[in-house]
Amino acid sequence: MTVNTDKTIKENIKRLGAISAVYNPITGEGSTAIPRKKIHIEGFPLQEIYIPTTMLKEESINKLVDLGASQYIEEKQGHSATNKNIVSLWLEFCLTRIKHDFEYWARSMTTISEKGKGRDIPFTLNRAQREYLTAMERLRLAGKPIDIILCKARQWGGSTLTQLYMLWIQLVHKRNWNSVICGDIEKQSSIVAGMLAKVINRYPRWATNGKQITTSPYQGAQKTRVISWSNSRYSLGSAQKPDSLRSEDISMAHLTEVGLWKATQGRKPEDLVQSIFGSIASGPYTMKILESTAKGVGNFFHRTWIEATEGRNNFTPVFIPWYSIDIYSKPMEQQDYQAFIESMNDYEQQLFDLGATLEAIAWYRDKRREMPDEWRLFSEFPSTAAEAFQSTGHRVFRISYVNNIRRMCVPPPFKGDIVSRGYTTDRQGKRVEQTEFLPAAAGENTDENTLWVWLMPDKEQLLRDRYIVSVDVGGVSDKADYSCILVADRLAMLDGGVPEIAACWHGHIEHDKLAWKAVEIARAYDNALLIIESNTLETEGTEGDNFEYILNEIAGKYSNLFSRTSQQEIKQGRPRRWGFHTNPSTKPMVINFLVKALRDELYIERCLQTTYELDLYELKENGKEMGAVEGNHDDRVMATAILIWACYNHPLPQRMINSPNSKRRTRIVSEASM
Repeated sequence: MTVNTDKTIKENIKRLGAISAVYNPITGEGSTAIPRKKIHIEGFPLQEIYIPTTMLKEESINKLVDLGASQYIEEKQGHSATNKNIVSLWLEFCLTRIKHDFEYWARSMTTISEKGKGRDIPFTLNRAQREYLTAMERLRLAGKPIDIILCKARQWGGSTLTQLYMLWIQLVHKRNWNSVICGDIEKQSSIVAGMLAKVINRYPRWATNGKQITTSPYQGAQKTRVISWSNSRYSLGSAQKPDSLRSEDISMAHLTEVGLWKATQGRKPEDLVQSIFGSIASGPYTMKILESTAKGVGNFFHRTWIEATEGRNNFTPVFIPWYSIDIYSKPMEQQDYQAFIESMNDYEQQLFDLGATLEAIAWYRDKRREMPDEWRLFSEFPSTAAEAFQSTGHRVFRISYVNNIRRMCVPPPFKGDIVSRGYTTDRQGKRVEQTEFLPAAAGENTDENTLWVWLMPDKEQLLRDRYIVSVDVGGVSDKADYSCILVADRLAMLDGGVPEIAACWHGHIEHDKLAWKAVEIARAYDNALLIIESNTLETEGTEGDNFEYILNEIAGKYSNLFSRTSQQEIKQGRPRRWGFHTNPSTKPMVINFLVKALRDELYIERCLQTTYELDLYELKENGKEMGAVEGNHDDRVMATAILIWACYNHPLPQRMINSPNSKRRTRIVSEASM
């Protein structure tokens, strides 16, 4: 990889400057979580302040800026501008400011224990916390529910920020605004209780009309406390002992380390989450925070994260990488930059492209030597959300392989369906079925039971065996495995290129309808070789109809159906066995071929959802079986594995002579011939 050293050094110096720039939450200088404007108020203890722009919507603040403290007191309040009155006006200004400026409130009103130092300090947000605050404030200022799923690296105080942000709402913005804080174990809840008690007990009286804020047990429950100032409650509990939680009439919930939550007898993590979140009537200033370091794939936290990134739930996904945490950095001299840059490998260059400094990359290089297991390093110090969830050593497809093909994924230009419009005669004089691609109606759900198309059938070039279609057969009910139909375009293979995913259908459908849907798609793609996985169809008695009959019926009407019966067996009088049979011999064959295809980039993936399934595909504990992580699906993986194997084991496309007399021969394609 060619790297512009001078440009990299210049960018690195710029990043270091941004990291070391002044951050003063008292004056507001360097605060970037919300829009701010610098103002000057003559006569105040602090005359130049960067205040949130929302404060300027209040008429009194604008007048104060225009007149200054003394003139404002004399003209607007009718008093003389004594020191006492100026201090009183200053405190009034500060009370207004804490409603708009969380960073100022946190620094001036709260005290926390400094991690590892054993002393109490005012809460000043670090760089990673300010990134997280930006997301929360964006939702609050938009009047939306503050619903966030937070995936994070360790050691930067995400939980602390969440809890104090909720307390800010309870003390400054709302009354009778109840919250729930639930960790994995009770110890986490006790730590939270101690922190909140410290902040509340030390809350300055000038902000509460001279009153001391206290908390007391609610109806005798020690784990539910009532804040005297706002009559708001906070309940503490754990996933292991959820019965102590009071989830009725709550407005905010912080569920921490959700990735660690284990299913208990009669209750799954999602059941507890739903019981808590279900009590919240979403609106402005309500909060639902799911927060955790990633603990593997396929669990509730991972599934919710994926849904959030795909826009399939109401959570805003927030990821904090390790290089946003200032302690993960190794000092370097500028004269050492060039040699270090020249020694960087491709992955380290990717880290720089993501936003890491050279100093952070130097620290990471040392840490990588300490932790040779890639998956463990990615889990503890993730650079991306995809890395964060790779906390298993049993992956079949390496992270780097999947990340490479994920870069080629794009949304499909077409989402809809394919329907038959009767028959016509093609240029070879052959009677062929007419099909039409119908786009989905506006507002229609296109996530499932929909055909996604990246490449429409090419009607111009006369090629034989250009397209191949594979089918993985699932179940019919909503909770069963999905069925998947995939199309590959092999045109580029004629010139030494690789096949490309052209279309995908995914959903639940009766097996006979699935088979004929696959035929319609294969016909549309120039009578493509159609390979249907036959296991489910041959073991009916689960769901659907007799699939062997369905395949035989298709074979009588579609000339390019895959058969695993060899020509020799046919000559011996054995019946043809249609479809691809997945068994202990063929499954490792196609999966191992897909591993190679990913490694060597032997095909172009377009479907992002397929890459998620690749992330969830694992070698089981017995070391022999392979499949999706429990609770997930692998239909796209199997359809892709069969498809790509066929692309490279079926004869290359052949150009056809454009002649009315040239006709295609009906032929049998089998495993033996491939």
